[in-house]
Amino acid sequence: MKGLANALLLLVLTAAALTGCGGDDSRLKAQFIEEGEAICRQAAIEQKELASRYEGKAAPGKFEIVISVFVPPMEKELHRLEALRPPESDDEEVSAILSEFESGIETAKADYLDPFVKATDPFARANELARRYGFEACAESSHAVIEPQD
Repeated sequence: MKGLANALLLLVLTAAALTGCGGDDSRLKAQFIEEGEAICRQAAIEQKELASRYEGKAAPGKFEIVISVFVPPMEKELHRLEALRPPESDDEEVSAILSEFESGIETAKADYLDPFVKATDPFARANELARRYGFEACAESSHAVIEPQD
């Protein structure tokens, strides 16, 4: 009887371990998203702080101001996101998001008016992929579209 109880206990523990694997991926993804969202919210705060220094001066025609407010927090955000470890099963999906994000930064640096025009939003694809993955702040943070000041 004791052998049967041990066998049943082993069976239950094995089943729990096997079903726990998927739960671990879910937990890892949730933790990854939580850490990423904090990074994206911080970048938005940094952009607002930088923009406040140029109150009334930030306009689409002022390249230096747009680049100094926009680029540093976004590059910092990208590097911090790249330092996170996504769940192994999500490596390709996360790499695609980060690649599109990096492309958006480079496009914005090359044509600083793009962040002002929704039709040419350099982060549209990155935002779409991030939203599909489960991000909110990273898909809708201040890098989505910078609002020009009147």
